[in-house]
Amino acid sequence: MSIENAAAALPMLRALAAGRAAGKADDPVTACPDDPESSDAQARARARMWLRGYAQSSAPPVDYSG
Repeated sequence: MSIENAAAALPMLRALAAGRAAGKADDPVTACPDDPESSDAQARARARMWLRGYAQSSAPPVDYSG
């Protein structure tokens, strides 16, 4: 991986980490700082990464009452 590619990936990794932190802190999913429907492709990609991290760390409650 070249340094340019690594530098380009950094905002995506930051968004993923921020989403995970938000999920662990039980923040609402609407706390995502980027608009998933933005006209800017990079903003949409950051939103997807944030939401992916959020989903990985905040599991929905399981109802076993059945």
